[in-house]
Amino acid sequence: MNRSILASLAVFSVVALSSAAHAQSNPHAGMSPQEHAAMQAAPAASGIVTTPADNAMLSAAPETFTATFPHAMTLTSLKLTGPATEVVDVEIAAASAPQTTVSAPLPTLAPGSYSAAWTAKGADGHEMNGAVRFMVH
Repeated sequence: MNRSILASLAVFSVVALSSAAHAQSNPHAGMSPQEHAAMQAAPAASGIVTTPADNAMLSAAPETFTATFPHAMTLTSLKLTGPATEVVDVEIAAASAPQTTVSAPLPTLAPGSYSAAWTAKGADGHEMNGAVRFMVH
């Protein structure tokens, strides 16, 4: 075989293997922005799932923040930081019995990047907190 053909095959093999490795390491490879935005977030190591999910890219502003916990909790605070870095304390409904899924209505959000920092309390008094970042297009 001709050396240039062998060299071309070698380069092609390296590129193909590299592309396959990248696709395996990037679970979003080949997804459209709409598919990415609609994707349900995988539970974090702590087992907590939020909507919007961390790093979500949304085509429409979310109307509520929701967190699902592995055990019953009460949402005690939610602070939303917007594009101009203003912090808004989101009003939380009066404490009810702890539940595995809690939510709070969000104010009307303009396009931009946001961070939602939350705190929740368990029936035994332990607290959990976290933050999710998301973008509204």
